[in-house]
Amino acid sequence: MKRVEVGIIGSGGIFQGAHLPAYPDVQEAKLVALCDVSEEVLKRAAGRTGEIYLDKAKKAEEEGKQELAERLKDDVKDVKTYANAEEMLSKEDIELVDICTPTKFHNTLAIEALKSGVNVMVEKPMARTYLECLDVIEAVEDAGKLYQHNENWLYDVIWYNSKKFIESGVIGEPQLVFVATAHGGPEWASWFWDPEIAGGGALLDNGVHAITASWFLNGFDMKPTVVKAAEPYGICIRMKSRVLQGMFKPFVVEDDAHILIRYEDESGAWSTAHVEGSWSHRDSMETRIVGTDGEIQPTEEEDGVVLKIVDAFGGVRRIPLGKRSWVTSFAGEIRNMCNCVINKVEPVCDEKIGAETTAIVQSAYLSQKKGKKAVTLEEFKRYALRLREKAGKDASDLLLKEMLEAIKPYT
Repeated sequence: MKRVEVGIIGSGGIFQGAHLPAYPDVQEAKLVALCDVSEEVLKRAAGRTGEIYLDKAKKAEEEGKQELAERLKDDVKDVKTYANAEEMLSKEDIELVDICTPTKFHNTLAIEALKSGVNVMVEKPMARTYLECLDVIEAVEDAGKLYQHNENWLYDVIWYNSKKFIESGVIGEPQLVFVATAHGGPEWASWFWDPEIAGGGALLDNGVHAITASWFLNGFDMKPTVVKAAEPYGICIRMKSRVLQGMFKPFVVEDDAHILIRYEDESGAWSTAHVEGSWSHRDSMETRIVGTDGEIQPTEEEDGVVLKIVDAFGGVRRIPLGKRSWVTSFAGEIRNMCNCVINKVEPVCDEKIGAETTAIVQSAYLSQKKGKKAVTLEEFKRYALRLREKAGKDASDLLLKEMLEAIKPYT
């Protein structure tokens, strides 16, 4: 089997916690190098890589899968470490880089890798601003390489199976999707709360999962056209006290966001999504996908995930999906990109999907800035491009600053 040689840029939290445990399960991927600017993080990542691969090799031997065990042991012998991306890209014969750094560095590292002739996949969000995304799109076109906007939710049992049932027609034409992604906040890492590094708060970090999932469910052939910060909360600071770096600190990015998105297609059909991206826990409606003939209600029960398909008369069809695995969804996105590289096929979630997702987020910020008035994506894009004409290389930072001006404590 053809295998894709992969280099990691950014070997900290999301890599060690989510990507790394998935790599041994992806036969198409051969992890060859780890890169991080932090010597401590890099050392810890190398150690964890050895532990995870050898542990899975041992389990494979116990199950009588000797060939798999030998592959895992051979793979982990060859993984090298680098302190900077330029050196890794110049010394290793890498076909694909997996970028897992803080958001500020997503676009520059992606562009550097593309210019080196390497295919790229990048953790969400694609970049801090829509303008930074446009620079990546240009680099993809110039390089003629593949780019995947990494959204693991597309490979999660809930969203993947919901999509299949929607396409089968069981709920008719989709009309309304409620999707929330919410938790108490990443207080363990201070960079999430720094707009200059993160590009935003809960909406850009957490909310992009729900945004891309809502679009995926409706179909990527539909286009996001209108965005609105939803009443009453909009995009704001809800929990005003946070312990960051061991002490109470003020913060300026949103820890709660509720937005509405309108998707339309060329026939004039439309659907609406209500998305919550929150670091102050969920307070929106539970996830459901409502169509003209029924709805899908995903639930997590003791025995695993169940899709409840409810018809117009209240009848319920229960679809058991088994246990939900965080690692499996990341393995899905890695496997998908490796097979795209092998077969020279564009990923379903590419640079254009990533850029539009960021445009949705920043359109929502503009809506909040305009007093929660609805904003078309075209209106936001004109706003952003005018800034680029006016401010040149400083445009992205200026756009970021202007979009976050309206983030205030909710009263």
